[in-house]
Amino acid sequence: MGLRLHASAQTVPKRGRIAAENEDSVSCDMGSGRFAVADGASTSARPEVWSEILVNAFTHEGVDPLAPDILDRLRRSWWQQVARPGLPWWALEKLPQGGAAAFVGLTTRGSDYQVRAVGDSCFFHLRGPEMLLAGPLDRADLFSRFPTLVSTRPGASATADAIWDGGGSYEAGDLFVLATDALAKHLLQAYETTGCLLPVSDHLGSPDAFADFVTRSRESGMDNDDTTVCVVQT
Repeated sequence: MGLRLHASAQTVPKRGRIAAENEDSVSCDMGSGRFAVADGASTSARPEVWSEILVNAFTHEGVDPLAPDILDRLRRSWWQQVARPGLPWWALEKLPQGGAAAFVGLTTRGSDYQVRAVGDSCFFHLRGPEMLLAGPLDRADLFSRFPTLVSTRPGASATADAIWDGGGSYEAGDLFVLATDALAKHLLQAYETTGCLLPVSDHLGSPDAFADFVTRSRESGMDNDDTTVCVVQT
């Protein structure tokens, strides 16, 4: 029997944007022990739809959205949702470019876990102040403007080299953190400086509490981007 888990998730749009303009998505399914975060790329077409499709497929359907056959089906679902009659010409022109997103998904089974990711949405496994695993990026200087992304374009499958897989075992009291790039980079910067991850789990009690944490973090140098986190406590 696995350890009892508790998950908290919050998301905040870019400064100056409203919630409906947030292109990140997060999904938790305690029953299956699956948790996911995706960061839609602003330069792509309808990224918020694509990021939501990815996380829901992983958590609620229990499938791997990066598997080629599943990815093909999800791409068709994205197209069906976005290619609506009556779209303005500029929206129609952008759709063939496709949507794109970074993705990270965590699966827990018993006292073991697996994590799979593409891009710069990151996963951290903490035991007290010690970071046992971080990825796909484990240093702040590895973040760039051009991360590998999961695309809706046919034939643009995430290659094996682009997919990061991790896993291991966990104990009572361990913490898992899934975060989109702005927060992930900020957390790594703090860890590299102090040897401790910022206590983001202390700020997830309400949307306002997380929004205040994000505002203070941006004032201290965190990038102004859609910011999403899922913290799983064991």
